[in-house]
Amino acid sequence: MRWSWAILLLLTGVCLNAAAAENIEQVLERSQHMRLAQRPAAEADSPAAQRVRHSVQQLTRLAGANVPSVELVLVGGDLFAEALLDRPGIAVSQAVGDLPEGERLLLLAHELGHVRLAHARALKALYRTHIPGEVRPETTNGANAALGREAHGLSHRHEHEADAYGYALVRLLGFGLDNAFALLTRQGVQHDSATHPGTRRRIAQLRMLEESLAKQQGLTAAEVSAMAIAWAQR
Repeated sequence: MRWSWAILLLLTGVCLNAAAAENIEQVLERSQHMRLAQRPAAEADSPAAQRVRHSVQQLTRLAGANVPSVELVLVGGDLFAEALLDRPGIAVSQAVGDLPEGERLLLLAHELGHVRLAHARALKALYRTHIPGEVRPETTNGANAALGREAHGLSHRHEHEADAYGYALVRLLGFGLDNAFALLTRQGVQHDSATHPGTRRRIAQLRMLEESLAKQQGLTAAEVSAMAIAWAQR
């Protein structure tokens, strides 16, 4: 299962796949386009696809002005969701529509959090720092170690921030820790990876966030989201 866009750490492979005169942003965006194009087509009018659309609309209305206009790209295949790198949008498999409502909303709100917090922009800025100009062997070979370390830390921070944003938003709809636990353990307990913190760390963070949110009453969606973001970025 994918909770967000993947960071590409194998720069040798990135370089080999780069077209002439491409910069690193173009390489990253094209790589995502190719991955999405390889997924099966969605059944756009299926009940599951309609549930995904409805949930995205519900979350966008709830978030209000805090979320820019978000494009929804529906794809087929197994459970999948990630934020787009080249524009405000999320790619979501129609299989997400088969999740229980609380899990579906949490997953989608997490991806909307990546959009709201401009995580794609921050990721590309990091890559530009290490690989300015055209992507060629001489511009990427020396960047692996430092970029890998920094990308690892950045991605983990982004995941915690998106978790906090999504949880705070969906909490306003009456869902909570039980739903988050079910979603995060749907494929078992995961350990830390290059792009994502482990399941136990993510659940522990949400438990602490819940304690903070439980002390607040009468906050608007914008205020709750801002509080959650500030809490995650502390």
